Amino acid sequence: MNYLAHLYFSDPDPLAWAGSLMGDFVKGPVSSDLPPQLSRHIKLHRRIDSYTRDSEPFQDSRRRIDPRFRHGRSVMVDVFYDHLLASHWSDYHSQSLEGFSQQVYAGLYGIFDQLSPGLQRILPHMTERNWLLSYREERVVQRVLQRLEERLGHRLPLGDGYGELARLRDELESDFILFMPQAESFVCEARGQLEDS
Repeated sequence: MNYLAHLYFSDPDPLAWAGSLMGDFVKGPVSSDLPPQLSRHIKLHRRIDSYTRDSEPFQDSRRRIDPRFRHGRSVMVDVFYDHLLASHWSDYHSQSLEGFSQQVYAGLYGIFDQLSPGLQRILPHMTERNWLLSYREERVVQRVLQRLEERLGHRLPLGDGYGELARLRDELESDFILFMPQAESFVCEARGQLEDS
């Protein structure tokens, strides 16, 4: 999953939002020195990623994409699912995406000193360009894929992957709609396990 989905599945709390994003930046064992809410959501992020990769709807979406994108297909589905979540946000969340995004940005800035260096570095860009809301826009999907291709040293043609969203939109939406309630159930169970551990 990408940023928006991890935040959606998070508890509505700044430390939880931070942990949900820091799962991409914190590698290896999670330090016991971190606040419990932050630590739990880093672990939850990792569990969600593992679950998503193995889930049947996600794998169906991955298989639909042209094989020339090779292992980049999973990355593309991550990005496409964030776009679909943003596009259908009101079907899943009672708060507007605009309001949710601003609340997340303010919450993260409120605990800025507890964020990982990587998240501290990208937060100003995330806020200035309103990344979470902008996922609705198809041109942003294209730009995200282009940036990912650059980060991977152009080893995969991810920038061309935007065409797959247009070509497969109906099928990807069907997969996504199946995925969301299954993921909700998984996250609810995983949260309980992490709180008990």
